[in-house]
Amino acid sequence: MDRRDQALALAGLLALAGCRSAPGTLRVTFLDVGQGDSTVIEAPSGKVVLIDGGGAPGRDPRDGNEPGSRVVVPFLRSRGISTIDLLIATHPDDDHVQGLLAVTERLSVRAVLDSGIPSAPGSSLALLRAAWKARGVRVHQAQRGQTFDLGSGARLEILHPAPPFLHGTRSDDNNNAIVARLVYGKARVLFMADAETEAEESLLQAHLELAADILKVGHHGARTSTTPAFLQRVAPQAAIISCGRQNRFGHPHSETLTRLKNPQIQLFRTDQQGAIALESDGEQLHIVPRIGL
Repeated sequence: MDRRDQALALAGLLALAGCRSAPGTLRVTFLDVGQGDSTVIEAPSGKVVLIDGGGAPGRDPRDGNEPGSRVVVPFLRSRGISTIDLLIATHPDDDHVQGLLAVTERLSVRAVLDSGIPSAPGSSLALLRAAWKARGVRVHQAQRGQTFDLGSGARLEILHPAPPFLHGTRSDDNNNAIVARLVYGKARVLFMADAETEAEESLLQAHLELAADILKVGHHGARTSTTPAFLQRVAPQAAIISCGRQNRFGHPHSETLTRLKNPQIQLFRTDQQGAIALESDGEQLHIVPRIGL
């Protein structure tokens, strides 16, 4: 995401942020951080979960121009959020975790859910882990079967990774990324991070409850994710892809888009529609894309 795109995205996010949610409403915002991921969950209880913070590989995470500083932190502040109850770093990739350093340094973080995947010295994740330790932040290692109570009937279920870590896959970092399912009444949202085919197979073989109204598509819509068998099990009504405009990876891949081309699945993309918000009272669910960002 270049500076012009970031400025446009932030302007749209501020307009979106001004629309306050009614009491008892779950709100999930898929931020437009370009070629990356960042999602804000605002539970009906007021608790806040941040899943990833975007990032620009190769950029200094402290230079103030990465998506964490330019998009994520301003959005959180515009929503009146000064404390993150649970910050989730799904896996080591810069485009997911780099922006979390700005969040950690500028806001209060009560607890962290870490994938436990090893980080390279000097990497964004290594800097993050050092920052959490220096601030005395409580860090949990993600494991299948964990549940985080978000209050007012909302919960976040951790579905992946499961010990032992997957090894010898196309990308072990991606395939051991944190996968989570948000449940509030009848509303269900599945967050796939960068999980690929091998992680999806692990989820299917474990016979977990995967059904979701909203699927946050894995790995930015890459061809190595969102298999037909997985889609059939999840049976989403809508799918959301977070990716950058004209990104060099070709995300989302045409094969993935073909698999998602289903009259029962409504597709949303941050590269085309900007930030995307959904709200639910536990019975009905509404999606609001920010067209034109």
